[in-house]
Amino acid sequence: MKKLADYKPEDLASALLSAFTYNIAQISFLVASLLGLRRVFFGGSYIRGHKSTMDNISYALNFWSESQMQASFLQHEGYLGALGALMSYGDPRDENLNLEESQEENSHEAAGPTDVTSADEHNDSNIFPYLLVNIGSGVSMIEVIGKGKFERIIGSHLGGGTILGLARLLTGCSSYEEFLDLSRRGDNLAVDLTVGDIYGERGYPKIGLPASTTAASFGKVNSGKLSEYKAEDLAAALLNSFTYNIGQIAYFVANLSGLKRIFFRGAYVCGHEKTMDKISRSLKYWSKGEVQTTFLCHEGFLGTLGAFWSYENMGIDGLASHEVIREVLLGAPYTGQFPSSPLTREQENVGDTE
Repeated sequence: MKKLADYKPEDLASALLSAFTYNIAQISFLVASLLGLRRVFFGGSYIRGHKSTMDNISYALNFWSESQMQASFLQHEGYLGALGALMSYGDPRDENLNLEESQEENSHEAAGPTDVTSADEHNDSNIFPYLLVNIGSGVSMIEVIGKGKFERIIGSHLGGGTILGLARLLTGCSSYEEFLDLSRRGDNLAVDLTVGDIYGERGYPKIGLPASTTAASFGKVNSGKLSEYKAEDLAAALLNSFTYNIGQIAYFVANLSGLKRIFFRGAYVCGHEKTMDKISRSLKYWSKGEVQTTFLCHEGFLGTLGAFWSYENMGIDGLASHEVIREVLLGAPYTGQFPSSPLTREQENVGDTE
């Protein structure tokens, strides 16, 4: 397996720049779409004056919006904070703002959704519509309106292949399972920058940010020597970045489409307790508990089942599709430990005799 030293720094820099700029442009597009805006202003020392960065963001925003949005870059953005402070100076309403840092507001420690509704309560009609988030090497998000009625809404290049590739470079792990094991033993706060690190223990109450909210993934990294950081901490920070980013984008897409139910599938997510837990927390945080997060128990069969259903003239219209959906597709909402598998017929029969 290749090591970090086996790759050219310029190639890694180019890949990171693309990931950084395209992700910013995509989230900006989704937020602007939610708000009905056509113009997006960008500022910040990481962007201003850097032609390749601005070009990438402009191109990506133009691509996502199909030329319906305009990217603008502030030339004197360094004065923006001072100007904002001047405009708000003297407003007595801002003096005594208190932020109650509940667990639901805390993007790090919020409990996962506690909806224990099992898959048995669904049927083949009331599960629609929903958003299917397919996490492979990249990510595809598909709106499913009904049986055989679906449309790919958007995708992201920051998927399972991204996290595994970065994990191998940063931690030297050889597999995704090894990476997850490292992340369980690590502390992301050793490398992630929080709002509290910037503004103190009260956070930034004026805009509703608790001190524990992540301000910048890997924001505390101030050394170019990888050996100065624990592999476990890097793994924990990388997992947080991956899961929260997917959760955030999924929330925006579901919100734009008016969907309240999101199904996740993919070998990088389903069956991995910590990954599912963090995505659930992320979605609960962003949606304020209004979106139901569900992970497929047997997601590896989804493609096969879809191909079976799409095959014409097989006489499958009369099949009890409810049974197939209930026992194979749905899984169950994540409850904070493991998704509860659907009941088998044998278990149901036992329950009926009691």
